[in-house]
Parts: sequence; C-alpha cells; structure tokens
Amino acid sequence: RYAETDKMGFVYYGNYATYYEVARVEAFRALGFSYRDMEESGVMMPVLEYKTKYIKPAVYDDLLTVHTFIK
Repeated sequence: RYAETDKMGFVYYGNYATYYEVARVEAFRALGFSYRDMEESGVMMPVLEYKTKYIKPAVYDDLLTVHTFIK
C-alpha cells in the first residue's frame, strides 16, 4: 500500500514487523484457533525474538507472501 512506502517507493522497513504479526495471527486462524480466544483463556504468546535479513526490497504495489511455521 502506498502509505507503507517511503519517497523512493520502497516498503518502509518498520512495516515488516506488522506484516509478520498479521501472518502469525492468520496462521493460527488457518489452524482453527482464534488468537483472541487463546488470550482470553490466559494463553499469551509474546514475541521473544525478531530477526530480518533484507535481501531484496519490496516496492509499492508488490504482492508479498509471508511464510510462517511453528517449531
């Protein structure tokens, strides 16, 4: 989205954490779990570590795919 890019049209690096969080919630949804229901039942899942290796910039109007996995 345009609002997520800088003047050069690159996705601002700070937005990637938001994309990862959306992917995390949607991964649970795909498994049949509601993240909200888990938290309301007392299960909390804080992010303990976050690493990103930027290989190629995303630019305005790119379609991004975020893969998530649970070890």
